[in-house]
Amino acid sequence: MSLRINLENGTQAEIDKEADICPICDTAQIPVRIFVTITGELEKYDTKLEIVMKCMNSNCARLYIAQYIKDNIGPIYNKFKFNYSFPKAFKAPDVTKEITDISQSFRKIFIQASEAESKQLDELAGIGYRKALEYLIKDYCISIKPDKEEDIKSNQLSRVINNYVTDENLKNCANRAVWLGNDETHYIRKWENHDLKDLKILIQLTCTWIQSSILTKKYMDEMSRD
Repeated sequence: MSLRINLENGTQAEIDKEADICPICDTAQIPVRIFVTITGELEKYDTKLEIVMKCMNSNCARLYIAQYIKDNIGPIYNKFKFNYSFPKAFKAPDVTKEITDISQSFRKIFIQASEAESKQLDELAGIGYRKALEYLIKDYCISIKPDKEEDIKSNQLSRVINNYVTDENLKNCANRAVWLGNDETHYIRKWENHDLKDLKILIQLTCTWIQSSILTKKYMDEMSRD
């Protein structure tokens, strides 16, 4: 069901739906329209319609913009379909306590990379995820081999993994995460059928195996039978 919107020049436009989910608090509600504008002439195909909305969630009450794009060209040129609402609130990914305790730097860089990705800065996000991975693995290896700290810091990441990681699941996931991470920083991609999504999954798997190793050691130490 289309909705009619009054424009500044006295004409009307039709939108296909109300932007009734606030992008900031992610709450479904009936917003209040504050202001309506179009970016050009109604007849042109690239004209956009934008509506300033006020969120009616009392815990938010923020303003946001709903953007609509042309849905038709020709004699009936006043129809628009919903495109997206902005600004979107960034929700930081969860990083477990065990991983954070091992590497505060990983948590900081990983969250920054995730925020870059949320803003469609995919090229920067990939580089950030690769850097986060390096901190995670090297900090983990230093935690289990503190006497090898200088060697771990100065060595290539793949060499650190193969020399200091003994768990085969962790080693395999970490190595593959490095391969995809390197693709994000190099001119030529070697793994064309895999992308940022796969890199993030492999980093998550790496985190899972590290966390499993940490928790296993913790409970084995706490509950050993003398």
